[in-house]
Amino acid sequence: MAEIQNVDILIVGSGPSGTSTALHLVKNNPAWAKRIVVVDKAVHPREKLCGGGVTHIGQNILARLGLPFEPKNFEVREVRLFYEDQSYSFFGNPVFRIVRRDEFDHWLVKTAESLGVTVRQGEAVTDIVPYEDYVEVITEKTTFHAKTVVAADGSRSFVRRRLKWEDDSRVARLIEVLTPENAHVQSEFRDGVAIFDFTPMTDHQLQGYYWDFPSYVEGQPYMNRGVFDSRARPERPKADLKATLQDEMAARGRDLADYKLKGHPIRWWDKDGRFAQPRIILVGDAAGADPLMGEGISFALGYGEVAADALEDAFARQDFSFSTYKARLNQHTLFKQLKIRVWLARFAYILKYPRFFRAGWWVARHVIKFTRWRDPNFVPAELPQMLLTDRMRTT
Repeated sequence: MAEIQNVDILIVGSGPSGTSTALHLVKNNPAWAKRIVVVDKAVHPREKLCGGGVTHIGQNILARLGLPFEPKNFEVREVRLFYEDQSYSFFGNPVFRIVRRDEFDHWLVKTAESLGVTVRQGEAVTDIVPYEDYVEVITEKTTFHAKTVVAADGSRSFVRRRLKWEDDSRVARLIEVLTPENAHVQSEFRDGVAIFDFTPMTDHQLQGYYWDFPSYVEGQPYMNRGVFDSRARPERPKADLKATLQDEMAARGRDLADYKLKGHPIRWWDKDGRFAQPRIILVGDAAGADPLMGEGISFALGYGEVAADALEDAFARQDFSFSTYKARLNQHTLFKQLKIRVWLARFAYILKYPRFFRAGWWVARHVIKFTRWRDPNFVPAELPQMLLTDRMRTT
């Protein structure tokens, strides 16, 4: 019989949401470090499919944790949005940063370990069984009896599947490739520009956009190119993502067949979703992410703050029902922002007729002129937050 290890908090998954949960607990009380175990089937640094954008939302969360932004990153100073022959831009210093997820996630894991958190890598969870007084989690090496479990294992969450955790949440799709570039001649690298092209909404009936993100892989310049499909209207036929990406890359002088194609799903945030059951809570992509632009990292970090407060409260009151976890998420400023993004996604991506989308594009282009995002010197992380308060915790 496998060794049984008792633990107060078992976090399944060592991505940003899982490590953020651990880091927020330790920040609140360093004694939590010895009461947490993180398990992950992967070994860091591990490859992770992701555009890698970290906005000021994520930067502010890291700052409140007392963490300087150490991982290598590419600063995007202009976000240029296209629809057919129309375009407008957001400016900032920076608008957001592009990281490589293998480096970023590894940094978070090393930070958690340096604070005393146990992270068991290369150890996949093979079964999970809830009981009244604990949750039995069986890995390839150990059997855990955990007082609480945090499922931070992504959109394809094993915990969700194993527990038949059904709800009405939708799943978006994305595919991407990395293409080596000459940073000296490529304007996106010289000027720090990220591209979002919504033209495929008409050309390919895509419910989303094509993107070009300049980035560096092991010090070498690469363009992260991909297609995001929100599936805001699931009753409509699915766009052919590969054909869409192929056409967009051909228009930019690249042949998709020359590169390694990867893809994965993104689970939508749903304010009415199911985020907890007794002794188990969901965080990060396992719970739901941004369906408008596909932003995941910053919201994953934000889940950690809410989850940490909910876990502390559960142990303080010895009530592990997590009956208030959904309310905590919905009352949190960050997730109110996510609720707005869901509404915007449903509005923006359901538009079926180009003339309506062009009209909306014209309005947005003029609205931006009245915001701070028109200013290339705008440093959003240093201003009073519109999307986050200085203290996001619920009471």
